[in-house]
Amino acid sequence: MKQPELTWQSIVGAILISTLISMAYPYIVLKLGQGPNISVLAAFLGALFLSATARRTRGRNAFQNNIIQSAATSAASTAFMCIVAAAFGYLEMNESVDLKLVITPWEMFTWLSCSGAIGVLVTVVFRRYFVDDPQMIFADGVAAAETIIVLDHGAGNRMKVLGSGAAVGVVVAFLRDGLEKLPTLGLAMRYSVGLEWSVLSLGTGMLIGLNVGLSMLLGVAVVWVFGPMVMAIAGPSIIDNSIAPQYLDQVHALAGAGTLTEAQTAFIHQHGGMMGNYLSGDHFAIVLLWFMWPATSLMIFAALTAVALKWRSIAAMFTGMAVRREKTAKRDDVSLKTIILLSAVLTLLLAWLQYIHFDMPYWQTILAVICGLPLILVGVRVLGETNSGPVSLMANTLQAIFRLFSPAIGHNLVAAGMAGNINSQGEGLMQVYKTGKMVGSTPRVLTWVQFWAIPIGAAAVAIMYPLLIRHYGLGGDGLAAPTGLKLANMAVLMSKGISAFPPGALLWTIIAAIAGVVMVLVKDKFGWRWVPSAAGFGFALILPGTLNIMIGTGAIIAWIWSRTRPESFQNND
Repeated sequence: MKQPELTWQSIVGAILISTLISMAYPYIVLKLGQGPNISVLAAFLGALFLSATARRTRGRNAFQNNIIQSAATSAASTAFMCIVAAAFGYLEMNESVDLKLVITPWEMFTWLSCSGAIGVLVTVVFRRYFVDDPQMIFADGVAAAETIIVLDHGAGNRMKVLGSGAAVGVVVAFLRDGLEKLPTLGLAMRYSVGLEWSVLSLGTGMLIGLNVGLSMLLGVAVVWVFGPMVMAIAGPSIIDNSIAPQYLDQVHALAGAGTLTEAQTAFIHQHGGMMGNYLSGDHFAIVLLWFMWPATSLMIFAALTAVALKWRSIAAMFTGMAVRREKTAKRDDVSLKTIILLSAVLTLLLAWLQYIHFDMPYWQTILAVICGLPLILVGVRVLGETNSGPVSLMANTLQAIFRLFSPAIGHNLVAAGMAGNINSQGEGLMQVYKTGKMVGSTPRVLTWVQFWAIPIGAAAVAIMYPLLIRHYGLGGDGLAAPTGLKLANMAVLMSKGISAFPPGALLWTIIAAIAGVVMVLVKDKFGWRWVPSAAGFGFALILPGTLNIMIGTGAIIAWIWSRTRPESFQNND
């Protein structure tokens, strides 16, 4: 007999742990610019909570822990969108535009709650397409499931492996970040090419497979080899576009002056845009703004082509969800009718909220939602292959698309935030589905848990962001929030139209789109497994090479292990 999933223990645990994690998450995201995986942490905390509150069912608490882990994932996915609040903050500080758009905590809460709910509902439709695809690994979802099962059952050898891996990870992180005894082995650090010691990245590589791992190494090689060329051709334009016109001449004069005083350095830091990155030797941050265009194009067209090739399977999924069930039969998924009705209602509600909060026309919101839906497929597919979710990249993509309909900077940033939140929820839910499949949970229950946990994450952003900025400040010596800065800068760039493209980027964006389609077609028609993964290669162009190299190394180690010790590999996979 299957144990119940929704109990008072799982519900209370979900609320408590989701609140705890989502309240802490904005600080991490604003400080680092990215959000770490919390699925495994949530599973661990859930196991501790259940060990105290559900002792009688110990060994049968996996379903309840999956509920807790799902809620925490949803809340953290929403809390990640503090980057949008930071983007509005940076836009207010931007000296090249005259736009002051302040979002109150209540506006932030309602906006994120509504847009996140749309992301959950739309993602339900594609659950089987992604979760049942053997190429979609969803490494974090797998790791969370293994953690839940091992902590619940105490599965002997697996418990030892899990404990040993966690211990090694803690030691390595402490030596690297705490004692600074494990420095990055730099190869070309101007372009972020080097080996950073990370057990998490190594483990991710061991899960994603050899093809994706090698594709990510290929992306690093492209940045390493062609980065200097891009810097020479497009770097000056990218740097100049990041500087307010009234400071351009002064910044250039200081940059060519050689040694700078403390006051001059502070001036560059405050008004010099990406000139500060150039002078400090961080060229990767500059060429990233060139590589992001072809990389995004490659991933989008490859993902959409892959979806189009499986249109029959997708049509069958829609048909299956629409079929009426007997009253006695239990439905695994939320019904298609419910999805359509709720999505329509929430889209209209979102349009109303964005009109009263941001003076954004109704038609622009509806159009932005429609344009953002295919990006969920792209984001989830990239996540499934690489275990890295391109939330901010998908938000940037919608900014570029939305520019065709509106040049307004504020509306562009609102559309980006909406798309980012929808995508973030989609990626989080698919990881949850992967975990649920391995644990044996009911997808419909997980969907509603994810849905109702969104307001917890939205409240965390509404409450914590003002407190953090008031205490630490935004930018400078405070919370850097680099992802928020990128969103704000993109909104400003998009207001300039086609001239926003750095030299050569538009041509290579078109070439990359064609390449993305061809790569998928060749793999599908001829079965050429050696063709690089478009998701792995494309994402590696915009991720630091220090991260990609360790992931690729993990993939190679796993492949060698599977060939030399297949039984051992299967037992510990």
